[in-house]
Amino acid sequence: MSLDETLHKTLDTLRQSVDDVLAREVRTAKEQLRDAVDRERRAILEQAEQTARAAADLRAVTSVQVASAADLESARQTAYDEGFDAGRADGWDAGRQHGTIEGRQAAFAEASARELTTTERLSASVRRLDTVGTVPEMLDLLLQCVMKEAARAAVLIVRGSELQGWKFIGFGARTENPTEFRQAVLGAGVVEEAIRSGSTASTHGPVRIPAPAFAELPLGRRAVGVPIVIQGRVVAVLYADQGSQTQAADHPAEGVAWPSAIEILTRHASRCLEASGALRAAAAAPAPHARPPAAMAGGAR
Repeated sequence: MSLDETLHKTLDTLRQSVDDVLAREVRTAKEQLRDAVDRERRAILEQAEQTARAAADLRAVTSVQVASAADLESARQTAYDEGFDAGRADGWDAGRQHGTIEGRQAAFAEASARELTTTERLSASVRRLDTVGTVPEMLDLLLQCVMKEAARAAVLIVRGSELQGWKFIGFGARTENPTEFRQAVLGAGVVEEAIRSGSTASTHGPVRIPAPAFAELPLGRRAVGVPIVIQGRVVAVLYADQGSQTQAADHPAEGVAWPSAIEILTRHASRCLEASGALRAAAAAPAPHARPPAAMAGGAR
């Protein structure tokens, strides 16, 4: 074999060896690169999975927080509403109690003021009655004082078994010619009872007695008859009532005390007349059908 052949053969062998080495290196490099790519892909996938898991966890936590916040707000609003209702109820109770106390105080003050006004008015009327002594003056003044307490009033003279008008106030046409009025005592309601018993008679007393027919008083309206008594004898009757129509709420006749005021005034007038001696002759007259004493007869004119 020649040198060239040997050299070529050696070079071929060397090239073949180099190719084999290069081929192995290439394969090894490819395998390493493939492994590196796989590892990198797996790492990326794992990272993506972790990121997704973290995002899911974050969403879950956020959802829980949102739900908790909503529950908290709902609970807070519920507690506020309950507290508000409870506070309002307490406020109503406190206000009601306060209003009740103030209302009672106001009512008491109003009642006290009304009572004081009534007392002062009654005292003034009594003092005025003390200033007169004649029959006409006394009966006229008595009616004036009574009209401060009642809606209507009249004085009726007792002439045995008959009543004669002296003066009417608030009775329409009858007010114009009072002395022309005549009526039997029998059937005169509270007037008859006042004469019979010698004491005050009322339509709203323990025993219900009607008002006299001439009054034409509607049912439910109160009337009283108070005798004018001189030395134990009824010589006249003061009749008073609430009238046929309701008065203003602050009018004395719409209260409950006016009958007592009328009785006080009439009894005091009786005592004043008795003390003056103006009707001593009338009280001593024996015959029930005799003419009234001159003082009374003159007064009726």
